[in-house]
Amino acid sequence: MRNALACCLLGVVAFGQSATPQLGNNDAIRIHEFYRLLPQIANQAWPDLAQTPAPLLLVTQDTEFLIHYQNPPRDFQKIADDLYVRPRHFAINLLATFPAFGPPSVIVIGQAEQTDAKTSTPWLMTLMHEHFHQLQDSTPGLFDAAKNLGLAHGDETGMWMLNYPFPYDDPELVRSYQKVRDLLVTTLKSPDDKVFQSLARRYVVERKKFFGQLALDDRKYLSFQLWKEGIARYVQVRSAETAAQYPPTPEYAALPDYESFANYAANARTDTLKELQESDLAKGKRGIVYSFGACEGFLLDRLHSDWKNGYFQHLFTLDPYF
Repeated sequence: MRNALACCLLGVVAFGQSATPQLGNNDAIRIHEFYRLLPQIANQAWPDLAQTPAPLLLVTQDTEFLIHYQNPPRDFQKIADDLYVRPRHFAINLLATFPAFGPPSVIVIGQAEQTDAKTSTPWLMTLMHEHFHQLQDSTPGLFDAAKNLGLAHGDETGMWMLNYPFPYDDPELVRSYQKVRDLLVTTLKSPDDKVFQSLARRYVVERKKFFGQLALDDRKYLSFQLWKEGIARYVQVRSAETAAQYPPTPEYAALPDYESFANYAANARTDTLKELQESDLAKGKRGIVYSFGACEGFLLDRLHSDWKNGYFQHLFTLDPYF
């Protein structure tokens, strides 16, 4: 099915009539590469990830292109098998995953140049991050469970996930975060297993102290973000490391902003570790959860090799592992 989609994508670029909105050549190649690579690497990054539906809405300057979505809304026009268009509704730099048209959740993403990814390979691996959100969102009862956290305080839009009033600027909490952050970095950098195990035990103690300082709702919010966004970043890194062994298609390698999967993968983990090391709770605010949660995933790989098996049994918290 995905090979057929690839032909459709490239065919629409080459042969579509000028009156119909056209998918750009670079966009078509990137999307083709995502769907080609997905079944090869996804399950190595996370169990059963490849079996999760991956509908995608690409947002361009004037047009939105919907792919792999059954029964699209009526305002979409079919231009090829499994490819639909409508005038643009969303921001061109959007990068999010949510049930935009009802379930299943859709990756809604701008063109690489318009997003924080900027270039093709980071954009492609960001899609793997967002695809993990599709797996999270497909968990039965997840949206009701999120509501039951009691953190929305009347917000029905879901924006509480971004705007929750967490005490990022609290001086004592900032100092405590720095301590647990530094210990996590030091632990992950330890190549000696005995030293690692000793540092990991210390980290568990300091982590409990850090979370123990938080009010109940604040603790639930930070745990939610680490579970959701931090582990999605972990999957992004693991996807890159897995993709390093796969050659790209000639079309993808010919893109003007091409970066090999191996080159991106060589830096993905160290860049995330560096991001954590340089993170500041007061300045970075919610942004710290990406590297923090991802690095806890790296830690769990060394502490509990089967930790992923229990991930969906403990919604919105990594506490049971620590």
